[in-house]
Amino acid sequence: MVRLLAVLLSMFSILSILSACSSTRVLERWPERLPEQHHFLSYYREDADNQLVQTDVQYMTWVLRFYEGWELMPTGWQNIEENMLFNLTEQEHALVSSQMAELGALISAEWAKDNSVRLIDSAMLSLWGAVMQADFASQARIAALTQIHADVRALLEGYLTPLTINEQRYVDTLGVLLEP
Repeated sequence: MVRLLAVLLSMFSILSILSACSSTRVLERWPERLPEQHHFLSYYREDADNQLVQTDVQYMTWVLRFYEGWELMPTGWQNIEENMLFNLTEQEHALVSSQMAELGALISAEWAKDNSVRLIDSAMLSLWGAVMQADFASQARIAALTQIHADVRALLEGYLTPLTINEQRYVDTLGVLLEP
């Protein structure tokens, strides 16, 4: 029993150290490729309900995971963005790059919140990623991006409910068929 307690205390110490390292990275070494930290911190500060259940460090860690991926969701927004930008004309590239940046900032700011208060969940992220990459044709990718961007705005503004964000919506609006 004493040995088990010692092992558990050691594991707790290791987790605390890893958490502290994560905090340092999130707050002090923010990746340059991502939107500015102040965007997310101001979004965090505007949500009093989320502040009751999540620290700013926890929130920023989830923002970082959104963009870079992590163990349980290895494909991050940066990976999806690379796929979306592949083989586009210069004009399409500029349009998609701009929309992806804005959409990523909108989605991540909401998704990074605690599960109990957020409107955008991981199932939506997976669905949107699949929809955006379902058809390799550039016009199909742009149409998917445009539809998802409109849906995210409508969801955040209260015109859509989370229940309306489902695969059938994108079958109906875009003709997207996702693999089972």
